[in-house]
Amino acid sequence: MTSTLTWFTRDATTPSGVVTLPMTFGEEQRTKTLMVSFMVVELPSAYTVIIGRPSLNKLRAIISTYHYNMKFSTSAGIGEVRSDLRESRQCYLAATTIPKRSKKETPTLDPREPSKPNTRPEPTKSILEVPLEKDRPERMVQDEMN
Repeated sequence: MTSTLTWFTRDATTPSGVVTLPMTFGEEQRTKTLMVSFMVVELPSAYTVIIGRPSLNKLRAIISTYHYNMKFSTSAGIGEVRSDLRESRQCYLAATTIPKRSKKETPTLDPREPSKPNTRPEPTKSILEVPLEKDRPERMVQDEMN
């Protein structure tokens, strides 16, 4: 788990490291504890952790995004993790909302300042134009003269 992440900011982000921690899913009596590896990244995020598919597969979780619910089997029956709709919505909006750009000031031209002439740069060396074909003189190659 040392690959770069490109899907958070559309820029390449290299993780600071990996930490493996015990994570307990569910509530009292119907819990399951797994060792979960997390990539540590230095990025602002609305989320504390993001649990990936490998951990969800190890948990053998059934997820319903419609119900904001996750179920999995435990030794004491079916364990359940429910999400708070309001908190989920806030995290989603924080992660997907593009911040408003600050209003840029339009530069004003001072009429008292003389306008600069619009000049094109001139070549510093002499240029020799050589036609590619005798019957088509408009097709040329340019070369510097010493």
